[in-house]
Amino acid sequence: MCQLGNQLFYQTSWNMEEIEAGIAYFKPDVLVTIGCDLPLHSDSLNLLPELCRKHRLLHIYWATEDKIHYEGWSVPFIQRIKPDLIWTIHPDCVPLYRSMGLAASYLNFACNPRLFPSKPKDVAEIYEICFIGTTHLHKETFRYQSLRQLLFPLVRANIKTNIWGFGWLEDKELLQRQFGIELPDEWCHGYLPYKQTAGIYHRSKIMLGVQNAEDQVSQRTFEILGSGAFMIASKTTELLRLFQDGVEIVLSDSPEQTIELVSYYGKYPEKRYRIGQNARKNILENHTYGKRFAHVWNELEHALQRKRGVF
Repeated sequence: MCQLGNQLFYQTSWNMEEIEAGIAYFKPDVLVTIGCDLPLHSDSLNLLPELCRKHRLLHIYWATEDKIHYEGWSVPFIQRIKPDLIWTIHPDCVPLYRSMGLAASYLNFACNPRLFPSKPKDVAEIYEICFIGTTHLHKETFRYQSLRQLLFPLVRANIKTNIWGFGWLEDKELLQRQFGIELPDEWCHGYLPYKQTAGIYHRSKIMLGVQNAEDQVSQRTFEILGSGAFMIASKTTELLRLFQDGVEIVLSDSPEQTIELVSYYGKYPEKRYRIGQNARKNILENHTYGKRFAHVWNELEHALQRKRGVF
């Protein structure tokens, strides 16, 4: 939004007094709430609709946990915060929201090229294989299968993989019980600040693209490919629809294939770089937030005019 000429005020707290103080100071036209976390269980959420009415704010909720958590997280959340407009990352959820009498549009994840610049050709690739992501094992989804295809075969073969994210040390017993996997402590590097992820993408020979669903693409996938990094990901219907296997991304659908692909592409930096650059070209042409917002901006402006009573 900022890159389209808008000013943004980021509120770090869910304390309603602090939120209202920020609104009074900044005087925004639009309030955007994103995702779903502990605030779902906070009584303070009940004050949000009145706060928007009081300050005449157009309230947009970006449902970034759809479709997997549509019923468990998104629906209970919007029932409490009562947004004027919903953006969802899954197109199947648009008619579901509209059937509830809610305005909704499809706004998928994408890449911000300013945060994810192109991988330099001469960068030192100090990591052989990397994966960045939380375990996310609280609900069984396609992620279980994707981990079995990509990460766990490397662990069993003792092929060192650098892992960042929460849960890999904390969920050790679950990993052992559910998957028979024991990660070496030295492979796990813990939490990685978001703004540091591009540096890891650039300095890695191979990035693993674990997916949560067969018909969706994770946010991190767009960002890794947008940075020009080389990715091996699970072969899903959506990745096959959006990207050319072997040209912009490399896809695997079995543990054995993952081992073969890692062994092969690890030897050819020129091939990895070419595929990474092809991926970045695709992202810049089709999957930036500028491209995404172009499809929803008119609706946003009309919704804002209706909120103000212009028509």
